[in-house]
Amino acid sequence: MKKKIHLTGRVLFLVILIAVLFSYAMFQGGFVSWFLFYSFLPFALYSLCIAFYPIRTFSVQRQFNQEQFHVGETLTAALKIRTRFFFPIMHLMIEDVLPKSLQKCQQCKPSKILLTPLFKTAFSYEYILEHIPRGEHQFSTVRIKLTDFFGLIEKEASFQVENSILVYPRYVKMVYRKVGQRFEQGVAVSHIQLHRDTTMAVGIRDYQPGDRFSWINWKASARKNGLMTKEFEERQSEDIIIFLDRTPSLFFEEIVTFTASLVRTMMKRGVQTGLVSVGRDRVIFPARNGEAHLQELFYHLAKVQCDSEWSFARIIHKEIAHWNAAFSFCYITSSVDKELAASLESLAVKNVNVIVFIVKDKVTNIAKDEMAMIGQIERKGIIVKVVEERNFANALIEGGK
Repeated sequence: MKKKIHLTGRVLFLVILIAVLFSYAMFQGGFVSWFLFYSFLPFALYSLCIAFYPIRTFSVQRQFNQEQFHVGETLTAALKIRTRFFFPIMHLMIEDVLPKSLQKCQQCKPSKILLTPLFKTAFSYEYILEHIPRGEHQFSTVRIKLTDFFGLIEKEASFQVENSILVYPRYVKMVYRKVGQRFEQGVAVSHIQLHRDTTMAVGIRDYQPGDRFSWINWKASARKNGLMTKEFEERQSEDIIIFLDRTPSLFFEEIVTFTASLVRTMMKRGVQTGLVSVGRDRVIFPARNGEAHLQELFYHLAKVQCDSEWSFARIIHKEIAHWNAAFSFCYITSSVDKELAASLESLAVKNVNVIVFIVKDKVTNIAKDEMAMIGQIERKGIIVKVVEERNFANALIEGGK
């Protein structure tokens, strides 16, 4: 409404100016007065045409150089504009209003420019954003402004052009070793629980309380005159459930990068991988494998935010009850406090297989109190690894800190 009032005032001022010059020429007469009037008249009439030009009839489209992006890549956007009426446009200001999440990106070509299309009815403009961040970015508004030669008349319109891009997290190719393996004094110790493969019986033994009824070997029981059960081959479970810490953290982007790298490494090696991600929303992915599952996990990691109002320890305590002990559990965080240490120690008492990754900018930047709590956790048999971004590739093979 204010813009319309402002434009109306400018138009009235322009009309009055034309009338004043005409009156001056009529009453004064002579070459100079009429020269001023006729010299100003074309510009004034052009300004009036700008004032009444139907700018909202423009057709605006936005196109991107690709559909999917990863963190740090370059986005090239093209704005294509088509006018319905043939009219000489001298000054046209185009601005693609960037979402807040992209306003800090470096612009090789700015998203706002002044063009002189003249008699063209179709024209376009390209701008470039470098090092785009992770997340889902919604583009909605393109602003167009027409001005006359003197900037006296300005006409502006905003066009709703809905587009969105999804920027997936960056990932690092990791050197693979089964999660939970470590080396102590040259001997490999596995912390991944073994469970029975009931498809292959390798012997018989005496019945023990808790054995399933279906495991009883009736022929052997008849011969021995007592209940005997089948003994099965034990195999290692590599199924892993990753818990992502979504409490506010300065290192959350590094946490997401590490999580994406670990997920991709595990699944490329055939490990059934699940994800527990709890913040303002609760997203649970069961342990699965396959390219479709990997894409689902990466899609979530592209959009996830550090918006949890609960502590990571409280989330672990609540969510661990939904999983059985056949899985190995991986916790990815950026810090360890007393509450988290106590929660992890309670899992160790229950013989839950746990490995903790602590993501830091530098391994040396760990407070003494946190180091003490890490040592306390490790004494309970839990593997803790402090990793920094430059060493993500070796996070699965380097021991400890």
